[in-house]
Amino acid sequence: MDIKNVYTPSLNTFRDMAAGEPNLIPVYRVFAADLETPVSVYLKLMDEFRNSFLLESVEGGEQVGRYSFVGVNPRGAISLQENMVTDKRGEQTETRELADGEDILDVIRAEMSRFRPADLPDLPRFQGGAVGYLGYDVARFFEKLPDTAVSPLNVPDAIFLLADTLVVFDHARHRLMILSNARVNGDVEAAYVEAIQMIERVSERLLRPLPAIPHTRWGASPDKEGAILASNKTRAQYEAMVRQAKEYIAAGDIFQVVLSQRFSRRTTAHPFAVYRALRMLNPSPYMFYFNFADHDLQVIGASPEIHVRLEDGIATVRPIAGTRRRGQTPEEDKALEEELLADPKERAEHVML
Repeated sequence: MDIKNVYTPSLNTFRDMAAGEPNLIPVYRVFAADLETPVSVYLKLMDEFRNSFLLESVEGGEQVGRYSFVGVNPRGAISLQENMVTDKRGEQTETRELADGEDILDVIRAEMSRFRPADLPDLPRFQGGAVGYLGYDVARFFEKLPDTAVSPLNVPDAIFLLADTLVVFDHARHRLMILSNARVNGDVEAAYVEAIQMIERVSERLLRPLPAIPHTRWGASPDKEGAILASNKTRAQYEAMVRQAKEYIAAGDIFQVVLSQRFSRRTTAHPFAVYRALRMLNPSPYMFYFNFADHDLQVIGASPEIHVRLEDGIATVRPIAGTRRRGQTPEEDKALEEELLADPKERAEHVML
């Protein structure tokens, strides 16, 4: 295999890095991205790699929208259901009960602490790691809350894919990068070659034409009964929840509450077709599609904001609720600040956040 001047870092540089502290070194190859989109790349890869994800910004224009990520071939997955955590690596699966005082973030933190990643220039801030979701019920591991609700869905409370291989779109520089993290544990050259083989496997798939998309797989369901949205609450039940929430607020037990209901319907549309429709109807700075194939579960969503980002010891919180636009002058800024602080609802948002 001729690997000269194609992959970064070179084998010699890789050896030098592996001789130091890092035991996880990203290896990548850059391609022109003018003939591909994040959606086309995902369509080409989704059938070969079971567990996968797509993270993208459809709005673009800001730094947060510079990169889109397709993740395939994770080295494993960690999931939580009630208080049982499952660690799946290939064909091997280990399930155990969380220890007293332990939560899912402790499990992820322990996994990540095994690695000392190399810091290469010219790479995005995200180069792999634990990617997934935390369900609302995970809050019970962080606060003392009554566990009274019974979930009718057999869905894990949290799933994280341990992403090693990424296809990264750099929208600012119109290029595509295939990145595979080499785990250095013994044979340095073998780790380098293994990363390159994964890059070649992905790039070979991307050279193929887009697969045909049959209407029966991707179109909406013609079933009129299945097209009806069903809620898990009746109108009377939901109105009763509103009245009870008002009583709690008046009594001082709470000052803000989010009441919710779940809508569901049957469909024959492929889950990724649903994501494609969402990105057209509601393009957002933060869009995601997760295929947790081991659980036969897809999670799709779009958000206009980040909740929190922690980078180099600095936490950034950038909510939309409880904020105002910036003024054109310092005087207008001051007036908007005073208006914000005088609004009881917005101050409640601040306390909640």
